Amino acid sequence: MSNLEQIEAAILSLPSNEFEKLKQWFFDLDDERWDEQLEQDIADGKL
Repeated sequence: MSNLEQIEAAILSLPSNEFEKLKQWFFDLDDERWDEQLEQDIADGKL
């Protein structure tokens, strides 16, 4: 089983409240990475 498959299986086994916390953490991480990429693009003169 690959790491991704293990992660997917672990996520599927989470209780609802823990899944909600994970989902919020993932959205926050995605937002942070988007902001970092935007800042880098601005610094590189791409925007």
